[in-house]
Amino acid sequence: MLYCHSHPCESSPNEQAAGVFSCGTDGCVCTFSLQNLIKNLPEQKELSNLAELKSEYEELCESEQFGIVMSSVKMLRPRLNGILFKLTFEEQVNNIRPDIMNVTFACEEVKKSEGFSMILELVLLVGNYMNAGSRNAQTFGFNISFLCKLRDTKSTDQNTTLLHFLAEKCEEKYPEILKFPDELEHVECASKVSAQILKASLDTMERHIQRLENDIQNFPKTEDKQDKFVEKMSISFDFSKHSREQYEKLSTMHKNMQKLYESLGSYFAFDPHTVSIEDFFGELANFRNLFMVKIANKLVNSDILKFFFFFFLLVHYDFFIFTVVRAPWDWDNLDF
Repeated sequence: MLYCHSHPCESSPNEQAAGVFSCGTDGCVCTFSLQNLIKNLPEQKELSNLAELKSEYEELCESEQFGIVMSSVKMLRPRLNGILFKLTFEEQVNNIRPDIMNVTFACEEVKKSEGFSMILELVLLVGNYMNAGSRNAQTFGFNISFLCKLRDTKSTDQNTTLLHFLAEKCEEKYPEILKFPDELEHVECASKVSAQILKASLDTMERHIQRLENDIQNFPKTEDKQDKFVEKMSISFDFSKHSREQYEKLSTMHKNMQKLYESLGSYFAFDPHTVSIEDFFGELANFRNLFMVKIANKLVNSDILKFFFFFFLLVHYDFFIFTVVRAPWDWDNLDF
């Protein structure tokens, strides 16, 4: 049965069928119920058998009455598929567009980030220094997955990691590098995008639009004034045209996203056809988070030291003033 958006539909089978005739624009057809109806829709032969019971309509149960009414609807399955696509189209667009934009922005950010470029140089420099004399000496580059392994390389006393060491050196000598996490704002979101699912969603949308356009073109003429399928779906009422235009925009954005990712592969010397968007940006997102945690921990530890220092001054204020400030030091001859 079909349901109203606000509450279960208590209308008669004829009124529910009218919702199908009007393409759901009167608000009495909801997505979930429509999906169930399409999934459980009887075959045409069974609907034809129900239609033969039309003379016994009043004696039948509500579900059988509904079946009889539906059996009179021309091109029922294509009509229901078209209505469902219309009801879910904006949701599909709103699911696809952010994914394309996040990957697009992430590609641009990674390529333009000066801080990220500098930290790659620093990692390569440290790596070549550590590998001096080995077969890996004077390396020209490294796999992006190596960045997260920096935390696994520990000092001889096991008290610090290579990542911690790099974070400290960046803070001491290269503070401009510390801004790179902010420069890679969309990397986290891009790491959650599946290129395969994104492409499949666009292909499915195109098939639905093409099927809708074919159904509108081949839909038989009817004199039933209640039957507004073609009127509501056709170009004159914008949806067919609107859906095609929206798809073309998304398709163009998607192609641009793919070109940017391929360009990124060429720039960082990896194969974009074997390294997925999820894997590449996933590694970057993990490294970005690890680096931010190291910097945050160092700042927290520094703040703790400052807190205890000022707490000591507060508790021992009189002692500090007497021994340091008021003591009879020969300030002119003190050797600093």
